[in-house]
Amino acid sequence: MTGGRLTSFGGLLLALVCGSAAPSVAQTPDLCSGQPAAMQKPCREALELLVQSNPQEPEPSRRILATGTPQGWRYDYLQPGGAGSDDDCVVNGTLVLPADTPVRLLVTAGDKIRPWRLPQFGLDLSGIPGRIEEAIIKLPPGEVGDQAASPGTDEIPVTVRVLSSDAYAEWEGQALPPSCFASG
Repeated sequence: MTGGRLTSFGGLLLALVCGSAAPSVAQTPDLCSGQPAAMQKPCREALELLVQSNPQEPEPSRRILATGTPQGWRYDYLQPGGAGSDDDCVVNGTLVLPADTPVRLLVTAGDKIRPWRLPQFGLDLSGIPGRIEEAIIKLPPGEVGDQAASPGTDEIPVTVRVLSSDAYAEWEGQALPPSCFASG
């Protein structure tokens, strides 16, 4: 994957996977022209599928950094324009989310590799020290958890409470200080 075209094509994939604005096929440079003639048509078809399957969606307004520690999961609510200190916007233990609202979840760990899983929603991320895995999640109301956490190990189970919009706004107002949010 050292060729210029493959690097560019890989860059397009990364932009699509990470949720950046996806270009239309017409706006996309002809990344397939450098391929052998027999590969150009399949390449263009694959590119078209990638662009069509990733419609442009706005970036989620909420970002949460989940950090696995020996004491449990720490959730930093990273709000655009927020000015809170590192410890002001933190909730330990249970992740609380607004229902049916896209949230960018960033997962890492402070000490060793720790799984962050919600198998019932197909979420299986790894908290790895020095790295961040991410996913955009949108969950229905209710309480969910990782029943796959192995008892007797130092795996820390994931617990998520998903609240209606009104209940989440009330929780947010009580749990997080105003300095965590954009002013204005």
